Amino acid sequence: MRRILLGAIILTTAGGAAWMAWLDRHNRLQWDHWDVVKHGVLYRSGQLTSDQLTEAVKRYGIRTVVNFQLPGEEMQRERELAKQLGVGFLNLPMPGDGFGEEAQFRKVLEAVDDPDRRPVLVHCARGTCRTGSAVALYRYERDGWTVKDVAAEMRRQTYREGWIPGYIFAMTKIKPDTVLHNPVTIDDRVQPERPAVEKAELAELPVVEEADHGH
Repeated sequence: MRRILLGAIILTTAGGAAWMAWLDRHNRLQWDHWDVVKHGVLYRSGQLTSDQLTEAVKRYGIRTVVNFQLPGEEMQRERELAKQLGVGFLNLPMPGDGFGEEAQFRKVLEAVDDPDRRPVLVHCARGTCRTGSAVALYRYERDGWTVKDVAAEMRRQTYREGWIPGYIFAMTKIKPDTVLHNPVTIDDRVQPERPAVEKAELAELPVVEEADHGH
């Protein structure tokens, strides 16, 4: 009987591990609005539990956590947990509707562009508006996405209002850079013998006049 029970436990554990591995490969881990923006570079989510954040740091090698929520007990607990885990923590508080200041979103790009600070995890309460705004600027300036592309991704993350893609697009000032588009990731750093990925040519974005915010 003990052998049967032990065998069942082993099979259950192995099956669970295999299922988690499958979810991982297909970016479908069931954490609140968890998604892989770019492997080894940028990840996004809603508010994770302490156990989930610990697992994310372990599984994805997260080096920096960016939290867009207002200061409070929950944010402070996460700051302390990040310190315990040995990862950087950046709090950029902004309204829940995602209409933060450009300087805040550019701090996210600074973290993502720094090889010593990525992979980066960005999140807010639900991982939809504030997180979506930060990812939108990354998509425009690092991946060369269009407003239509960004809007589609935000809809997939249950964003319905429709204003953020255009609001963030008005902030874009530079065309995608091929080096930043395909940065060296943490996986590349630990495998120096791995050949560099050939950089794909990026289509030029149309020149967009800066929006007048003087109203």
